[in-house]
Amino acid sequence: MLRTLNSQLALRLGGILLLILLCLSVQGIWMKELVNDKAKATQLANAREHYAAVLADLDRRWGREAFNLKTRLEAQEILANPELRKEKLMVYLISQGNSIEFPSLRIETTHGELIAAYDYASHIDTSVKFLPGQTNAWAQNPKDGSLYLVIRQFIWLGKENGYLVLLKPMDHALLTQITYPGTRLSLWFKGKPVASSDGDEGLQKTATAFPTPEAGSANAYLTWSGPESETSPKLLIEPLASELIGIGSIARPIMLVFFILLIAVTVGFSGLWLRASRQLDALLQADQRYKALNTIDDAVVDDLRTAQTGPIESARSLATSLELRMRASGTPAATTSSTTDSSSA
Repeated sequence: MLRTLNSQLALRLGGILLLILLCLSVQGIWMKELVNDKAKATQLANAREHYAAVLADLDRRWGREAFNLKTRLEAQEILANPELRKEKLMVYLISQGNSIEFPSLRIETTHGELIAAYDYASHIDTSVKFLPGQTNAWAQNPKDGSLYLVIRQFIWLGKENGYLVLLKPMDHALLTQITYPGTRLSLWFKGKPVASSDGDEGLQKTATAFPTPEAGSANAYLTWSGPESETSPKLLIEPLASELIGIGSIARPIMLVFFILLIAVTVGFSGLWLRASRQLDALLQADQRYKALNTIDDAVVDDLRTAQTGPIESARSLATSLELRMRASGTPAATTSSTTDSSSA
């Protein structure tokens, strides 16, 4: 019976400790998710603010470069002579190499007639329609789907005005230049990704993961500054940094707290448990010995005294009641034992 009781107490104490471990684990996981979500939200907000400033800076830089290029062409009168303007323009652009922000440009009349064109790498076939007063537009090459920012400015052609049309490719290389570690950028146009900071592989991953740039609460997107319309390109920002707190980071402190608690419970309750076990064991031995002898001897008295001084109050009361019942049953041996106890007292 005592072994059964000890087993039940051990099982219940073990169950309580396991429940505590479970509660600590649940709380640790909840704290991990809370901290990681907060860190991710902060990271996303910082990334959004950073890239908004980057886009604005790019627009200013490209606008300044377009104005400077126009000014240099006018100051050197490269386009003043209709018969030599193509040759002069070609020589000037070749001498500049790849230092010009715009690898492709067009010179047009105010009526849209093409006067001269230059493509640094390959010919770009785009048709761009500008609204009155509009200086920037977006164009997509139908051959490969590449996206271009098109900047148009008035330029002096000698005897008349015309347009300087500059094309800036919005490609993988551009996004790679402006991205920073821990994020992946992708540029979307008309609901489809057209460029990625991770190249073609990143473009495929982004197209597979997101049906639209607005999808996903763990990401952010910005409308590229410039002409605002439903077809304006959108820059999708994907945070790629690992979690601030991993499962291993919370497992160690949880196990440490659990073992400290286990040691405290062991130290605090082991002594009490042993005394209670001895008390119950003495009570059972006294009852069994009395039933076997049908009298009270010194061993029964000692067991009863142990049971009456134990930590369990109900066991102490039961030991006292048991002794009274034993003495009330009245036997010579019991009387002698009782007398001996009284003398010793």
